[in-house]
Amino acid sequence: MAGERSEYPKKQFYSISEVAEIVGTNESTLRFWEREFKEIKPRRASRGVRLYSNSDLEVVKLIYHLVKEKGLTLDGAKKRLKDNPDLENTTIEVVNRLKDVRAELMAIRNYIEFLEAEENEKLSRKSSKRIEKEQPQTYSAVEEEPVMVEEPKTDDFIDEDIEIEDVKSEEEGDSSPTFLSLF
Repeated sequence: MAGERSEYPKKQFYSISEVAEIVGTNESTLRFWEREFKEIKPRRASRGVRLYSNSDLEVVKLIYHLVKEKGLTLDGAKKRLKDNPDLENTTIEVVNRLKDVRAELMAIRNYIEFLEAEENEKLSRKSSKRIEKEQPQTYSAVEEEPVMVEEPKTDDFIDEDIEIEDVKSEEEGDSSPTFLSLF
């Protein structure tokens, strides 16, 4: 059933809120169906709390199936329950089994798609590695060039305590600015 939880705890009695959650409807609908269908007869606890038995739960699930899923009117559902309730129970069981089988098949399909995507990714990685191996790798030796320190462009940045001298490099023969002292 569309709103029904497939797994719920098996117990002797259920509260109205538990039945509403299991079936997938609200509590007011269950109270209304109680008045309309004589087949639903929950016990009442000392404080008036409704306690649904397993047989009440099955009848509520059957009514939900007829009214909400099949689209029958309340009178049509009453007639079906009166004429042949066992046939409807069998139909619901078959439908539920088919839904379970469908869910299982969908899970299998999703798993197969996952495996295919994983395999395609592996093949893609292998082909890209093969392409890298086929291409010759070239390495270039890039020498780092010396960094020149430039003099500041404005007089605001020159500190009087720093002396700049031109030093002739013995190897290159050109002059480059260097900082000799900071005091």
